[in-house]
Amino acid sequence: MMRIHDTPRRIPLTLFLALFFAMFLPLTVPPAAGQGPEGTLHTPFPGTPLSPAAEAAVLAAKSGDPAAIRALLPFFDTEDNERLVRFVTTLKDKAAPPLIGAIDDPNPRIAEVAAGLLGEVRSKQAVPKLTEFLKSDRQRRYVAAWALGEIKNPDSIPILVAVLADRNESVVKAATRALINIGRESTPAIVSALPSSSGRPRKAMLRALEDIEDTKAEDAILAVLESEKDPVIQAAAARALSKCGTAKSYVPLERWLLEGDVGVRVECAWSLGILIAKPAEDALRKTLEHADANVREWSARALENITGERVMYRDAKGKMALPYNLYR
Repeated sequence: MMRIHDTPRRIPLTLFLALFFAMFLPLTVPPAAGQGPEGTLHTPFPGTPLSPAAEAAVLAAKSGDPAAIRALLPFFDTEDNERLVRFVTTLKDKAAPPLIGAIDDPNPRIAEVAAGLLGEVRSKQAVPKLTEFLKSDRQRRYVAAWALGEIKNPDSIPILVAVLADRNESVVKAATRALINIGRESTPAIVSALPSSSGRPRKAMLRALEDIEDTKAEDAILAVLESEKDPVIQAAAARALSKCGTAKSYVPLERWLLEGDVGVRVECAWSLGILIAKPAEDALRKTLEHADANVREWSARALENITGERVMYRDAKGKMALPYNLYR
């Protein structure tokens, strides 16, 4: 069965840095001696008091002294990061210069934390340095994409779209989420790049457009649905229309509901249900009898959303069943 995607919400740095690779993929570069797995930060139980050394470092940094602010960064390996992040955000613009300088630190963990904190303080002056970091081949540059998404400077959109073709999947995931976070200002650049894209970058673009939810992308997505040969990418286009489509999408979605690969049919059913496409009811009743149980289940689910009535389907064991309601 195709997985339901939750709309990504803004992720605080303390959680993002701690969980990013646990949620997605581990990096292949081994951690430095004495450090935990790359992409994670030591985070004691929330609310753990800071150590005396960390408290003293925070007190010193309250003055805004650049050296004192930079001296906080190693404590992100051993202290309650949430407390430290909250403190750094109170420094606002004072924090930016030393954090920008720390991106060049030879310790990849320091660079990672500095870049993430620049995203937390929404430092527009950090955009050039974060962009340079993202374009590099350095470790942990995914966090630069995340930070640019937090800052939401429109000038960052072209590089974020470009790195959707990056070989590092963590960078692609972070850039996708950054574009979603920036929102509809990203739509024109993604739509412009979509026709010449293929494979994973095209799928990432469709994923971003799905959660941006901009009907201005409808025509570009429909073009992918109609021309794409890879059923996985075609399914992503069908799904994106659930959030970017209008009545104009009903007929193409109905066509591929009846003619597409199983995964494409499932996503077409999903989108037709989300769009409450009343004209597609007859087609969905046909696919309610499809040979694949997933297609039958999602057809029943779509019909329920369209008609407002529970619809039974024949499950994989041949028994009539009601699908779980995932629309509301």
